[in-house]
Amino acid sequence: MICKKCGTGNQEDSKFCKDCGNRLEKSIEGCIANALLYRRRGGPASLGLAVIEMDEALKLDPDNTEANYFMGKFMYDGGFVEDAINYYDKALKSEPRWADAHFAKALAYYRMCSIDKAIETFEQVIAINPEYVGAYYFAGICYYHKGRMGKAVENFREVVRRDPKYAIAYYHLGRAYTKKNMMKEAVKAFESVIAINPTDADTYFHLGFSYAKSGMTDKAINILEKAVDLDPNDENSRRLLMELMMM
Repeated sequence: MICKKCGTGNQEDSKFCKDCGNRLEKSIEGCIANALLYRRRGGPASLGLAVIEMDEALKLDPDNTEANYFMGKFMYDGGFVEDAINYYDKALKSEPRWADAHFAKALAYYRMCSIDKAIETFEQVIAINPEYVGAYYFAGICYYHKGRMGKAVENFREVVRRDPKYAIAYYHLGRAYTKKNMMKEAVKAFESVIAINPTDADTYFHLGFSYAKSGMTDKAINILEKAVDLDPNDENSRRLLMELMMM
């Protein structure tokens, strides 16, 4: 238990602070602080202690916005995704424009494969905070899963416009362009990934494929050879490389 007077951490069953002697009483703030301290330690045992402590906070104030939000995150981390959504909803009742809570809820929908609800909620995040890069990224992922490649491209392009070093967004942008048969654009996207992360074998395969589809066979062969060097077990790159070399 954290002493409100001096901030010292004490045993949970302590009646008085070991440093300043202040009488210790449970408070919402103290329970939340203890819960977050446990969670930072990592591991399932600490997560369990964090849940117990946050439950104490909610007993003191069932409508506490912060406690409901963090309990939602703890539930999500523990795999209780529907419970997580319920806690996020409670937090959002008092803070309906809390972008982080909407984002966390959207991730929970995504984890449940409720893609339409996830899209709707990620779009809510963007409407509240147009600078929320992660919401554009995951909205793009969801649109990709739904086969809506135009919207996927739109969101991934927004991510890399706002964060030019977001390599995974370039990767998924390239995949979406490939689905739309926009191979020149796909080439540029995959080249951007390699410029940021030159050791990702999977990206070399997709770049080689894009080069091949664009009629740039020599470039495709060169890139696919690098893919095989990086990952000798990459059968897709080996197969495509052999096909191109036999043409």
